[in-house]
Amino acid sequence: MSKSDCVQLGFSEPFVDDSDRELVAHYSPLWNNWDGGKIGGKPCWINPRDIPRNALRCSICAQRKVQVNIAENKSEQKEENNEKDCEGTILRFLAQIYSPADQETENESAFHRSFYVFSCPHPLCANSDRAHESVVVLRGQMSRENDFYPYECDVDVDGWNMHQSKAWGVDLCTLCGQRGKGRCPLSKQWFCGKEHQKEYHKYLKKQQIRKGEDLDISSLLYNESELVVEEEPVEDKKIDDEDEKELAGKINKDALFSDTDDVDDNGEDDGLIEQSDLNRMTGIDAIGGTSDQITMEFYARIGRAGGDVKGQCLRYCRWPDISGPDSNECSQNGPLWISSENCPNSEDIPPCQYCGAQRKFEFQLMPQIIHILTQNSNKDISTNTDLPDCENALLAASDIIEKAREEGKETELPEGFEKKHIELVEKLKKKVFDDNERRNDNIDFGTISVYTCTRSCGDGNGSSCDDRLSPSNTFGAYRQEFAWRQPPP
Repeated sequence: MSKSDCVQLGFSEPFVDDSDRELVAHYSPLWNNWDGGKIGGKPCWINPRDIPRNALRCSICAQRKVQVNIAENKSEQKEENNEKDCEGTILRFLAQIYSPADQETENESAFHRSFYVFSCPHPLCANSDRAHESVVVLRGQMSRENDFYPYECDVDVDGWNMHQSKAWGVDLCTLCGQRGKGRCPLSKQWFCGKEHQKEYHKYLKKQQIRKGEDLDISSLLYNESELVVEEEPVEDKKIDDEDEKELAGKINKDALFSDTDDVDDNGEDDGLIEQSDLNRMTGIDAIGGTSDQITMEFYARIGRAGGDVKGQCLRYCRWPDISGPDSNECSQNGPLWISSENCPNSEDIPPCQYCGAQRKFEFQLMPQIIHILTQNSNKDISTNTDLPDCENALLAASDIIEKAREEGKETELPEGFEKKHIELVEKLKKKVFDDNERRNDNIDFGTISVYTCTRSCGDGNGSSCDDRLSPSNTFGAYRQEFAWRQPPP
């Protein structure tokens, strides 16, 4: 994708076979095949050598674990706090997008340029008022002349492996594709940590794989597909007041788009996004209709071309001029919000922490992508909607016990109170933090809008990147950009 005044839309295109997959993203060293990107699966690192040092984790989950551990330590009169027990949930890979920017920025090191979007699957993070802290977006880039890919694409690449991590002695986690930290002596597989090692063996036992057979772990990953792009259709007619009333009526009563095109000759759903999915994603089912102007604009925009583009997973328009007094207004080519709630203002978007340049909107992941990502998910996994109340009850009980101990009134606590408190701690920890049981189905968001450095700063070639070996640089040759995760309505 490249700089354009128009919006480019991204759609999911299933892989036909493995040979089809090899032409997508950076699986192939021939960069003339890289247009678009991919959704789900594991990240395909543009710089396969200088990847992040550790698995990316959710800071919100980590803070929540600290609170639970503090409550537990109070009840057991402990002072220590195990840092390992307070690590956040390992972030899940959602998508990657290839978008060179060397001409616009006059930075030759942005000749090859890819973004990687990771997000926490935990439902509490999706609905947090700090939901944007549960998303990490990395930018990897390099000049045309680099250590990993040929300068020209008309060369023979048979046997070329410099674009693969193995060629640089970097082992990747079998489950998530992030840096492997250790090799399991039993499975001979590399893992980023004990969580994924444990999950792999649990799944291995469940599948009852015989010796010598390959384990298919696709159901443990988000569904992988190609991200293909096309320009957004132009809508000549502007929506007036009468059109707006008609649109609101359709949203509140009937399907906005006909579903007949999504049914094959046998009368079966072909897997495309349905109106009911869109209603759920924008909260219309829950509120019995909508009068939110932003939500109606969302429906009108994705309803262009008679609804043919309603399955869009991505909207891309690099650094558009946002009209209006602040950036939370829906502009022609800016971010498309699903509601008027939890939209950022210009003050919420920080400048680049590396060079100080302004960050502007470049792309967003649409809620429709959730439908694509979770097609292989385990549908038996349940969500817990009462967790916030449970957590508050635990903290309140911990305060009661601590106060009773300080005042020497422990004997006045109701019989079994402390025992129940300990049981509540264990129950909450199991529900909230057992990633092995909650990986697949809980991902949720309204939209994820990504704001990027308008200089596309940095030299990501690796060999000439001065800070890639610094102990403080956890992202290797990659740089972090800012994402705003709008919670679901």
